[in-house]
Formats: sequence, C-alpha cells, structure tokens
Amino acid sequence: MEDAFFKTVFSHPRMIELLIRSQIPNWADAIDYSSLQRLPGEFVDDRLRHRFADRVWRGQSLDAGTEYILVLEFQGRPERHMALRTTVYSGLAVQELLRHDKELARGDRDLAVACLVLYHGDRPWNAPTRLRYLFRDSAPDTYQVVSRRPPATPPPTPLDLPQLLLGLAGLSRAQDMQAELRVLQRVVRDCEDDDLDQFLTQAVKAWLSSKGMSSTQLEEAMTMQTVATAFERSLDEIRQEGREQGIRQGREHGIRQGREQGIRQGREQGIRQGREQGIELGRVSILRQLAARKFGPVVAEELVKVLKGTPDPECVARATEALLDCDAADDFVKRVRAGGR
Repeated sequence: MEDAFFKTVFSHPRMIELLIRSQIPNWADAIDYSSLQRLPGEFVDDRLRHRFADRVWRGQSLDAGTEYILVLEFQGRPERHMALRTTVYSGLAVQELLRHDKELARGDRDLAVACLVLYHGDRPWNAPTRLRYLFRDSAPDTYQVVSRRPPATPPPTPLDLPQLLLGLAGLSRAQDMQAELRVLQRVVRDCEDDDLDQFLTQAVKAWLSSKGMSSTQLEEAMTMQTVATAFERSLDEIRQEGREQGIRQGREHGIRQGREQGIRQGREQGIRQGREQGIELGRVSILRQLAARKFGPVVAEELVKVLKGTPDPECVARATEALLDCDAADDFVKRVRAGGR
C-alpha cells in the first residue's frame, strides 16, 4: 500500500523539484525544472529480462548541455544489496536513454545520474550506500583496459600470453604473422601446460584458416611449435610454387612474344620480359586459388578481372595483403578494386 501511495505522490514534477532541491543541492540551481519528464520504470536487459524501478525522471540543465537522470526507490526496510539494485536500475535507465538519443550517445551532451532510496521504515538504515562497500578489494564500477603488447619490450613470459594473443588481431603481413607465431610458440612452451598448448593450437589454426592460410601440414599440427613450423613451410611452398609456375608461364609468354617480334630479338627480349611478367601471372594464379578457397570462385574471378593482362607487382602485393587482412568477401573485393586502379 505504501509503495503505491509514494509512486503516486512522486509522480508530480513539483514534488521532484522539491526532492532535488532538498537532497541533491549540487543539482538544485542547474536544472531546468520545466524539462522534467517521467520515464517508464520498466527496462529490458541484454538477456531480455524485465527490470522495474519505482520511478525514473529525466531533465535537462538550463543550458541544455547536461542530461539528468534521477532513479527513485521506495523501501520499507533495509536491504543489504540495495546499492547493487540501484546501480543496475541506473545503468539500465541510461542504456535505454542512449538507445534513443543519438546526441547523448555520441557524447554531445554530458550525463549526470543519481539514485535516491526513499525509506519509510522504522529501523535505522544500516545497508551499504556505495557499490564498492559490497565487494572486497575490488571496484566493480570501474574497469581496466588490457591492450596488445607494445613493441620494443623485454622478451615475453607466460604472463604476457593474453596480450600476445590480442596482438594477433593487428597483424597484416605474412612475415609479421610468421614472426609472431615463433614468439607465441616459445611462450606457450614455457607455460608447461599441454592442455593449454592443445587448446591454443586449435584456436590459432582456426584463426590462420580464416586468413586463408590453410594446408595439410597446418591441419595436422598438434602443438603450437608444429603450427609455427607448418606455417613457415606453407609460406615456402607458396613462394616456390609461385616461382615455378611464374617461370613456366613466363617462358611460354616470352616465346610467344618473341616469335611475333622476330626469332633473334624475340628470344632475347621475350624471354626476359616473359620471365618478369610471367612470375606476376604465376602469383596471380596462386592468389586466384587462395581467393577461391577462402571466398569462393566468384570472388576469385573478380580478382582475375581486376588484375587482367600483365599485372602490376604493386597491385599483386596489395591484393595479397588484402587476402590476409579481410575476413569478408565484400571487403576483399573493395580492397582489390581500389588497388587495381
């Protein structure tokens, strides 16, 4: 009965103004009280569970530069975890507001939040009023950022493993991936944990596959050390296959051009140009196979169209980087088209 009465009483803007002026003096002269607006007290969290605050009010500052959120809870007896409940309600109220107010979400206006527990019980209130008082040696209203391990730091240890794994996301070149895998396998070995080694081996193999780097050796690798070794062998095979195919196609291409320009001049000039251009054609052929494996034949044919004729080595290099960088076919095609112009 009391809660229903209080919900009615504190549904009037003038009552909220009096409450703010008496209980939150640092807000008192900053708010434009004509802007006060009662918000729904029902919220849906990320798991689609319903949460209900007794009363939620919204208002703006006189200069319209700050948004004020006031959450009210009516309570007839002390509750030890009230600080947790009010924090959840305040967070959900702000989250709901940010969903519908793009300016506030972008940070174009400041945001201020307060929660008042309107207590009408007989016993003195003895529950913690701050969230941090409910937890030991921790501050749940703050967070710490863990970033990729910065360069030019001492040799990594097992304690650096989480940051090393974060660093994989920033790699763009095969050479960098190769170097990082060497470091990673050494650190995993120093952990002396076979279960962790096997777990990370599967995770890293999946990551390499998403980058288009897959081979029989990689699929059969069972430890981080064998993953690093198999990756290096795969790169060597790709380079060797590209060289052999490039030389073979270069010879054929050069002989054809040589015949058209004259037997003697064609042999000398055609073979030289053919080898150079043929190597690039061979690389395009390898790229086409890798693109088909990662994104499908349609994307592979689009790659060939962009690199038609005698491809520019820089265009081929940019297409190779795009194949390693991009996880989506649309992003890959966009990168290849931009590099082909």
